[in-house]
Amino acid sequence: LHKLSKFTKNKQDLKKIYILQIRSKLEQSSVLWHSSITKKCEDNLERVQKSALKIILGESYVSYNNALKVLKLQTLKERREDLCLKFAKKCLEVPKLRKMFPRSQQSHVMGKRNTESFQVKRGLTERMRRSAIPHMQRLLNVDYKKKRDICRQISNNKQIPVTNIKHTNVKTPRKKLQSKL
Repeated sequence: LHKLSKFTKNKQDLKKIYILQIRSKLEQSSVLWHSSITKKCEDNLERVQKSALKIILGESYVSYNNALKVLKLQTLKERREDLCLKFAKKCLEVPKLRKMFPRSQQSHVMGKRNTESFQVKRGLTERMRRSAIPHMQRLLNVDYKKKRDICRQISNNKQIPVTNIKHTNVKTPRKKLQSKL
């Protein structure tokens, strides 16, 4: 990336090269190893992205967080979390893989306030607790809890938040208008 930055100063080209050639290697199979990574390794991965952003932005680099905002990127940790959640959701769609994420069964009729949607495999060792499947089970539970909270807010307020709606004016072509006249 450093050698390429000598040939072009176009930030979008350098960003695309970084995403395709470098970040893809940093995230390879990250769904499997993300939950058991050490803090030191996590910092080393972020350091690679930080130095790449410095090269891409050049003189306009202020800080890592600012560079992430300018280039519209996430930290590698946030991205790995998103990839894990996305993978877990895709597994729920495949019947054979759905078995990795069993739904919680209620053993009684009483409803609880904070029930988990998915059973989280409880490990006896720290290594098992930090492995991929229990981590993704916890991520699914957090995601479903967020969705449940949003639904409760909507039902309590009786208002539905509307975002990202584009208003367009529909115009009829002049030929159609003239033919109607």
